[in-house]
Amino acid sequence: MSRARAPHEAISPVHVLALVRGLVEEAADSRADRHRYFKSLFGVELHEAAAVRCGLAEHTDGGLHVTAAGLDLHERHLRHLRDMAANYWHHQAHVADAVTEINHIYDQAAADTATP
Repeated sequence: MSRARAPHEAISPVHVLALVRGLVEEAADSRADRHRYFKSLFGVELHEAAAVRCGLAEHTDGGLHVTAAGLDLHERHLRHLRDMAANYWHHQAHVADAVTEINHIYDQAAADTATP
């Protein structure tokens, strides 16, 4: 029997990056759409939760906003990406390093949560 996938196994690190980029753009221009780099909003809640868990976004003032860590990640890896859906970012410069960083941060957050 196949087992159900855990929520973190359904998360695409590239789409966490897409959300962070969208939040940065939304902070600069309130007309921007934080989800513009998603081809579908299916599972967006999981990616938002992952961004929060990684410290890249936070819930404040009744909404989701980028944190200083998210801004730093954006400046180092995301600001030069092409203006296209995140599904097409895999071969863009800086994405591999950003995905590695997201995976490390997420794994560390999961380990910190599991430690009593």
